[in-house]
Amino acid sequence: MSRNFSRISCLPSPDDLTFGAGPLPTAQHPGARQRHRKAIETCGEEDALTVRPVSNRMGRVLFLSLPCNAIDQHDCPVAVDRELLLDRVGELAERVRAVLEGPAVEDAGESSELAQALAAAGAEIRAVLCARPTPDARTAGELCLGLVELRRLRGELREYAVSVRFAAVARIHRGLAKLRACETVAELLPAAAAELGACCDFDRAVISRRRGSTWRAEAVWLAPGLDPSVSRATEVYLRGTWIPLGPGVLETELIRRRTAEVIAADDPRTNKELMAVSDSVGYVASPVMPAGRVIGFLQADCYGSRRELTTLDRDNLWTFAQGFGLLFERTVLLERLAQQRAQAREAFELAERQLRQLAEDEILLARSDRELGAVASRAADLFRPVTAADDPVASLLTARERRIVELMVTGARNSEIADRLVLSEDTVKSHVRSVLRKLRSANRAEAVSRYLKIAMSQS
Repeated sequence: MSRNFSRISCLPSPDDLTFGAGPLPTAQHPGARQRHRKAIETCGEEDALTVRPVSNRMGRVLFLSLPCNAIDQHDCPVAVDRELLLDRVGELAERVRAVLEGPAVEDAGESSELAQALAAAGAEIRAVLCARPTPDARTAGELCLGLVELRRLRGELREYAVSVRFAAVARIHRGLAKLRACETVAELLPAAAAELGACCDFDRAVISRRRGSTWRAEAVWLAPGLDPSVSRATEVYLRGTWIPLGPGVLETELIRRRTAEVIAADDPRTNKELMAVSDSVGYVASPVMPAGRVIGFLQADCYGSRRELTTLDRDNLWTFAQGFGLLFERTVLLERLAQQRAQAREAFELAERQLRQLAEDEILLARSDRELGAVASRAADLFRPVTAADDPVASLLTARERRIVELMVTGARNSEIADRLVLSEDTVKSHVRSVLRKLRSANRAEAVSRYLKIAMSQS
């Protein structure tokens, strides 16, 4: 990953600086001059520490005017250890240079250990500058330059952390773009699990399906080189077990919160049996929500590298889950469209065969008029629309209600019907109530019985 950062330079040595006491220049820096005059008016000429413009080989300029008597009398004196503080600044600059020039580091932002060390060093320098007795002019100038250097280093760390996040998002977008070539759900799920592991630097990735109050893995991706026995046991358990979604379980909270989360192995919300089988030290999980409804989960960990999962891993998984949800919905619709296209093609081919047979029968003069009439009648029956007299169910129920009652015959629950027809459970419940009312049934079993009787009488 390329990085465009300004080159980090070490602090100048004391020999590169020129200091002196006295009045500030008049016209070039009016703001500094006014602050200096105010300090003298407040504290007196003898109590105001003034540093005139300081320049070095890098072209840095510093103005300083510290009113000593303006400091709170209760402040404790701070020992000025200029060499120690400046050495710390130089050491921190070297550490920042190593981060920026080394491999990508995910947690180089404001919350990282290095950023906190920079902030602590800056706080110490400010404490020395504001302490009594005040440091001499030379020491104050050097410490102020160190403070400026620390501020610049913190800015470069922030820019670096942002660049790492942007690079991760770009990898995720490229991975999701590859998945657009999948035309079926069976093809999409394993490809998505592999892209999740590759884009987000995980060792194991799982795409699971939610069914009611349970979930089970539909696709499992394992990075090469992992322990084969643990990998086999993990895949067998995830694919063959419907894991319950009980209270206090992480996946249950994901349904309620609808956001990704990182969880450690010792967290009480984990499934203990799953953690024991997979030998995981923690994982990150995110819900999959096409059309705003949680239909499954994405789970991943770093089992092989034993890398500690961070908030960046959580954010990357959440970004991937949002894109995958849209791709999954698109693939389901494309697959259904392909099925309908195949059914329409089959119907047209059947009609074409019937018409061809009808045309050939008309040419055969040996056929009787009664046979020709029978062929014509069969062709007319093929294209005659179904009426209420032909199908009593069609006169009672709509096409959607007939589809729902057909699934009720198989014993499907409302949640399963909703998953099958890509509807919300509330919509399914509304259709079920309409079916019960139209079939004059008190419950689902009676409605199924009446429907089967009508269908059998028709056949």
